[in-house]
Amino acid sequence: MVSNSGRRWEDARAKAREFQRLDRDVRDVLALIYYLIVAQDGGAMDQVSLRSVRYRLADPQRLHRDLAELLPGPAREEDWTRPVETGLAELAQARLVEHGQDYGPFTGPPPVEGTVWRLWYALNARHGVPLEDTLPSDMVTEDVYGRYRSSGMTVFEHAVRELTTQVDQVLLPASGALSLQAHVEVTGGMHAGRTGRLRAIAWGADDEQGTCTDAPAVFRVDFDDRHESADVAPGDIERLPEWDRRFVVVHAGEPLPTEWAAAVLLATAGSSADWHDDAVEHLRRWQGGGRMVVLLARPRHGQALSAEEEQWVAWVAGWADEIIAVEPDDRSSPPRLAPDQPADALHHPARLTLAAAPGRTPAPEDAPSWARTHRVAVAPTITGAIEAALRRIGRGHQRAAGHRKVPLLIARSAAFSGWYLEQLTAGTVLEEARLEWACREEDASEPISWWALRVRLRHEDRSRSEETVLAHPGLLSVVVYHPREPWTDTEVVLLPSPAAARGKTREFLRLPTIINNMRAGGGNTDRAWSFLVEGLNLFLDSDRLRGSAFRNDSQLISARRSVVRVALTDAELDDLQDRLELSPVGAPEVHRLADLMANPVCDWATLGAITTAVQPNPPTASLDPWAARQRMLQWREAVRRATTLAAPHHEGSDVAAVRDVIAMTLYALHLRARQPVAEVSWWTVLFHLQDDQHVIDLVEQTLQDTGHDVIPRLSFRSPDQRRADPIARRWDRLNRPQDPPAAGPHDGPARRPDSVPDARDSHRSGRPDPIIRACVPRAAAAVHAVLEDGFTERQRIRVTAGPYEGRAGFIQRPVWRLDRETLQIAVPPAAYVVDLDDLDDAAEINTGQLASHTDGRSRPGAPPATPHGPAADPTAR
Repeated sequence: MVSNSGRRWEDARAKAREFQRLDRDVRDVLALIYYLIVAQDGGAMDQVSLRSVRYRLADPQRLHRDLAELLPGPAREEDWTRPVETGLAELAQARLVEHGQDYGPFTGPPPVEGTVWRLWYALNARHGVPLEDTLPSDMVTEDVYGRYRSSGMTVFEHAVRELTTQVDQVLLPASGALSLQAHVEVTGGMHAGRTGRLRAIAWGADDEQGTCTDAPAVFRVDFDDRHESADVAPGDIERLPEWDRRFVVVHAGEPLPTEWAAAVLLATAGSSADWHDDAVEHLRRWQGGGRMVVLLARPRHGQALSAEEEQWVAWVAGWADEIIAVEPDDRSSPPRLAPDQPADALHHPARLTLAAAPGRTPAPEDAPSWARTHRVAVAPTITGAIEAALRRIGRGHQRAAGHRKVPLLIARSAAFSGWYLEQLTAGTVLEEARLEWACREEDASEPISWWALRVRLRHEDRSRSEETVLAHPGLLSVVVYHPREPWTDTEVVLLPSPAAARGKTREFLRLPTIINNMRAGGGNTDRAWSFLVEGLNLFLDSDRLRGSAFRNDSQLISARRSVVRVALTDAELDDLQDRLELSPVGAPEVHRLADLMANPVCDWATLGAITTAVQPNPPTASLDPWAARQRMLQWREAVRRATTLAAPHHEGSDVAAVRDVIAMTLYALHLRARQPVAEVSWWTVLFHLQDDQHVIDLVEQTLQDTGHDVIPRLSFRSPDQRRADPIARRWDRLNRPQDPPAAGPHDGPARRPDSVPDARDSHRSGRPDPIIRACVPRAAAAVHAVLEDGFTERQRIRVTAGPYEGRAGFIQRPVWRLDRETLQIAVPPAAYVVDLDDLDDAAEINTGQLASHTDGRSRPGAPPATPHGPAADPTAR
């Protein structure tokens, strides 16, 4: 007799065998799910749908737990410790009793039950992937067994993943949704415009019926532009065609392939485009590496272009690697990309090729021609124009997503390659690119020497920004100046622009600037020296030239400027001015810096480069903007940590002062120890807060040496410039005198018990102390309040030994032992200063002579304090 569970299992296996394309392990898991559904929900096996199976696959951990509780065999941890035979016999006998079956004295598992147990045991084994035939000995690790390497999953987990994909592929066509691996474009949401492949689907759940919904709830899309994926709603996805990998023809208004190696636009001068077919056949012979895309500026239906299709032509004209058009009848007019779109030589130089109309005679050499004026090549035939375009394309260059919108001649340039590599290194994705303008020079080493792209970037934090990328992101400017006192009287050499020199326009003066060609070899100082000799006729020792850090003229433009400065002597300046007086209009000019600042005749970027180069004793941090930004971030972290300590223990203006003392100490220790503020130990902070003069020396010496003007008498900056530094401004506020002296619950000695009195105390002549001297002990109390070990301030205690035995009082402050080797506090405190009842003066009592005491009394003016027990939660040290 076969038990009900045995029949159910045979039916489940028979139903799973209908899916013959599935692997054995995957079919076994499917059979187990069928078995589980019927056992839990009842009903006939042939009524179990794939949507019920998909509902169980949505939560693999829950599925595993349910199967482990249902199936015979070692389902729990303790069952694995028993002998296999005993476990099989006991579990099988218990299962038989449940179904009312009696097998007499038989105690072993029935054949069906034993089969299920062995199958379940095998599915919970490690899953392995095959290795190669030979395995070097140095590759043998714990994950390698036999000829397999562990995949990090069990066989069950791997089979569930495969079964989920197979079930989705069956359910998706029935639901009318897109299939897996479909190429799609996101049309809405934060990922709008991105393309990718469908990798997975998440279905909705009908918990009452135990099935998944008819339509998918979310699609998982793997994007083309970067190795990342995201969940996208079905309504925000549009399917893309599956294009040929070698050659694709796209008509106006149709979706574009997401990647290509070359793209050629065939323009339409009028209603006739008979030459397109021959051109397409010639382009089909291209033997480059990748996909060739031919863009036809006419709709597939042969009618006139709509407004949307005309916009499509305008877009692809900026992205195409080559543009081929027929020369117009009026040779003095520009050719047309579409009937209403003339070609623009500013946007399409070195990419536009004209073909003479069939049957037309060549134009005389002296005849006016738009092509000759703008140096656009004209081929005698369509075939000649195609061959010229293919020669320039070569083997092409593979581009995808936003990168494919950069024309080939620009994408191959050294300037763009360097910029694009920087974006990839920073994890930034190029989403959009639009060619603003491009031009070429006669003697240029590259087909296009100057260009500008307007790009949209997506950063790692998924924020977006727009930038203008110039063809030459590296510029080298030379600041030639004669220093004077004060430094604002410094004289600087500037150049007028060529147009302004001819008197045709009024433009700003500029620094002597050249394109910084890194491939030319040498350093910035070598290139600047050569420019001074050739451009200004200045023969100086190259060792006198000093370089500065890179700077951006604008955050909206990716163009780095290097600055080299050189100071002239009195004799060199006089000689230069004598030569300039005899020079024609357009020669260099000498201007005083104060005049430039009061009435600028140069742009703000130039003025910034000048002041950076000539200001006396510039702080080290100001020469490195990235280091300065990191320091500001560390200062903000110091303020944040200090605020969490000061706010709970002080009120009003006292909070800001105590917070600033702690923050200054944290920031100074960060600079001195060269470790992040978050890693500075509170025990180290507390060590330095034991003496107010020690805190003052620590802050002033450390911060002044690292570029913060916290000591006014040593600063070269004006008071307004010093106040622009938030750190110096807060330090000035802490050093203001207080009147009257602040008093509070933490009054007491402001110095260590073993410190020597400050000799300057006798010279204060009754003047009030600065705010910092009163706030240092309060800051120490705030730090101590969050640390473990010992009593807290204001805590009620009783003396258990010594001359004050039996007396009670309140903890005033701890007396710490100072470890001068590690610069930390030794815990627990060696003693406490205690305010004893009925005594006028506080007493210092050893820690071992004190015990917590509760008698209902509280210190006047303060809430009752509770002992800092071991269960307290100290903040991160």
